[in-house]
Amino acid sequence: MTTRASRSHARQSALLRRAALFDFPASAGLSPDAEAARLHTIEWLSRFGVFEGSEAVAEYDALRFDVLTGLFYPRARGADLALGNDLVGWYFVFDDQFDGELGHRPEAVARLVADVVRITEEPLSIPGAPDTWEASEVGYDGPEGPLLASFRNLWRRINSGRSAVWRARFRHHWLEYLHSYHREALERAGSGAGMPRSVDAVLALRRHSIGVQPCLDLNEPFGGFTLPDALHRGHPLARMREATDDVVVFTNDIASLDKELAAGDVHNSVIVRRERAGGDLEDAVRHIADLANARYRWFERTAARLPRMLSRAGVGPDLRRNVQTYVDGMRNVMNGNLGWSLRTARYDERGIEAVSRGRQRPWAGLAESDALVRAGRTSD
Repeated sequence: MTTRASRSHARQSALLRRAALFDFPASAGLSPDAEAARLHTIEWLSRFGVFEGSEAVAEYDALRFDVLTGLFYPRARGADLALGNDLVGWYFVFDDQFDGELGHRPEAVARLVADVVRITEEPLSIPGAPDTWEASEVGYDGPEGPLLASFRNLWRRINSGRSAVWRARFRHHWLEYLHSYHREALERAGSGAGMPRSVDAVLALRRHSIGVQPCLDLNEPFGGFTLPDALHRGHPLARMREATDDVVVFTNDIASLDKELAAGDVHNSVIVRRERAGGDLEDAVRHIADLANARYRWFERTAARLPRMLSRAGVGPDLRRNVQTYVDGMRNVMNGNLGWSLRTARYDERGIEAVSRGRQRPWAGLAESDALVRAGRTSD
C-alpha cells in the first residue's frame, strides 16, 4: 500500500529528475524583501475577500508566489516588489478560476474577460479616492465581487504615474493574456476534447496565457526607464521576449505535468507531444526539455551579441544599459520560474491533490461569485 508520504517522495523525485534535463540555472538570486512581499499580498487579497478562512490562506501561502516574484525581480525592494507580488498572486488566483466547469464554458469565460477588459478602459483616477490606492485605504463599493474589485485596485496602482508608451504596451500584453483564456475554453469545448493540433499550436496560445509579458514589462518601471517601442518591436528584442515565453512555457509544462494530468487539462506541450508523436511520457518530457534548452541557448548567444548590435545601430550608452537591465530581467524570469517550480507546493503531491477528483482551489469560485454579485446589483 502506498502512503501519502511515499507518493509525495515519488512526485518530488520525478520533478527533480525532469528538472535535471534543463541546461540553464534554477534562478540566480532572491530579493531580500520577498518575505515582506509575501505578507503584503496575503493581506491585500484578504482585504478584498479572496480567501474564506485561514485554511484557504494557508493553501495559498504554501504556493510561495513571493519566491517566484523575488526570483523574477531580485533587485526590487519594498513597494515595487510588493506590487509585483500582487500581480503574480492575482494572476494565479485568476488562472485557478478555469480549472473546473468554467474553463469549458466559452461564453461565460468571454463575459468574465470582457468585465476585466472594461476595467482596463476606465480612468486611472477617481474623485475622492486616494492617489496611491493602497489596499488598506480602499473601500470599493462597485458592482463587483473580490476578483474584479482586486483587479481594479491592482490595475490602478500599477499604471498610475507611468508613461503613456509604457501603459499602452502593458495593456496590450494584458489583453493578449486575458483573451487567451477564451481561446482555451473554445478548444476545450470543441471536438477531440479540445486537444491542440500540435506543440506549435499549443505554444502559440500559451505564449499569451502564461502571462510572462506583463511580468517583463514591470522591469521597466522597477528600473526607472521605458524602452522605445521601436526597440521592443524590432530584432532581436522581440524574438528574445518570445524565447523567454517559450522557455517558461516548456518549463512550466514539465513542472506542472502531473498536476495537469490529474486535472485533465490538455493545454500542455508535453501532453500534446505524447499524443501526436507516440512513445511514453518521459520521451515527450525529454523532447520538450530539449526545445527549452535550445531556445535558452539561442537567447544567451543573442544577448552576448546585443551590445555590439545596439552600438552599431547608434544606440547611446544610457539606452544600452537599460536594454541590458531588461535582458537581465528576461533571464531572471526564465531562471526564476524553474527555481520556484522546485520549491512550490503547486506541483507536488499537495498540488496534485488540490485539483484531483474534481476538487478545486478554495478561491476557484470567485468568478461565479462576481457574476452573482453583478446580477444582484442589476436586479436592485
